[in-house]
Amino acid sequence: MTMHSYQNFLQTASVALLDANSVNAHSALLVVNLEGLPELDGILGYSEVDAILDQLVQQLSQALNATDIVGPSGRYQVCCLLTDLLTDNHALLAAHKILRIFALSFQFKKRRITLLPRIGVALNSGNVNQLQQLMCNASSALHQARCDKAPVRLFDEKEKNLLLSGIDIWSELDRAIETGELQLVYQPQLWIATGKIRSTEALLRWSHPSRGNIPPDQLVHVAEGTELMIKLSLWVFNTALRQCAEYRRAGVDAGVSINLSAGDLCDPELVELIEQAVNIWNVAPSDVMIELTETAIMEDQPGSLETLHALKNIGFKLAMDDFGTGYSSMERLLQLPLDEVKIDRMFIRGMLNQPTYERIVETMINMGHQLGLDVIAEGVEDLATFERLRALGCDVVQGYFVGAGMPIAALIEEFAAMNQNSVPLENI
Repeated sequence: MTMHSYQNFLQTASVALLDANSVNAHSALLVVNLEGLPELDGILGYSEVDAILDQLVQQLSQALNATDIVGPSGRYQVCCLLTDLLTDNHALLAAHKILRIFALSFQFKKRRITLLPRIGVALNSGNVNQLQQLMCNASSALHQARCDKAPVRLFDEKEKNLLLSGIDIWSELDRAIETGELQLVYQPQLWIATGKIRSTEALLRWSHPSRGNIPPDQLVHVAEGTELMIKLSLWVFNTALRQCAEYRRAGVDAGVSINLSAGDLCDPELVELIEQAVNIWNVAPSDVMIELTETAIMEDQPGSLETLHALKNIGFKLAMDDFGTGYSSMERLLQLPLDEVKIDRMFIRGMLNQPTYERIVETMINMGHQLGLDVIAEGVEDLATFERLRALGCDVVQGYFVGAGMPIAALIEEFAAMNQNSVPLENI
């Protein structure tokens, strides 16, 4: 690929787009990212990868309509301007045709090569006269496809606005970590058998000075995959341990559960940094439950299982969060050094009104116990749900029935006395 060929594409496609707009023809731009090419740079060399891309451009030109324009738009990307579509829906049909073509291995010199194509699609709604804007929209759709791990995504203005908002939030997050805008609240977790608070879950909150409260899942989504994720996780870990030590000194005899992301498990320094944190704040690892989502644990990223075993060997407890929402293979479950599974609130909130949900909850409780794990139910909001979970043999509950997330001062004030004076819940 050369800059000259890219410029040729831009010039030819710009003219074609103006012609299509002049007769109100259906047109669309596709940005095709060829994942796998970056790895070939280091194996075959830049010139060979350029030759592969040229071959793919020629192959794509032959497969599409004669009026369509195809050209490289980056080291690993190809652009397709479709100018004579019958309907807008045909743009997606073309995208899936390209997926089928590129999903097949192809011959390059003496090698068979397989690439993973991912496509962003932007429709020309008639008010997009500039090719650059259409390419920007298609690139935004491609980014969303990457985030969703989907092969094709159609541009959506709302998604673009969310993306732009995410960029702004990301740029401000580092400052928020440094200046103390972030805070943790603690939601208590209750042993059903004793009525005592077993632990609290540390929940992240960010009250942005101009944007208001930013949902934690949005915050993590923005940070994940960037260098800020480990910085954010370590801030949460250290703050939670420091405040756990503080509320334990004040009489709240409870541990703390802390959430980590899938990306955290891939950080080679994670175990050492976390071990340093418990030593600094003098909290026993056995009082710390590390929670990871079912999806994060099941992804089996390189080094993740070793990291989990290293954390377990130090003495931390490990929990699978959102149990039931992902896909857990029994073989993988048996490999994991877990102490607890946490049933997702979706099943808990629906169990009294939907018998199927109750059967699923009962099955998950029994499965957890068969594996030697404690089972915690989150999203418990009323006495009837609590009583049903107790009858099914659940070990721990969490939710508004026990208490909402609260700052450390409120936690100390409200629950120190409760821990000292609680009675077995069979008396309720």
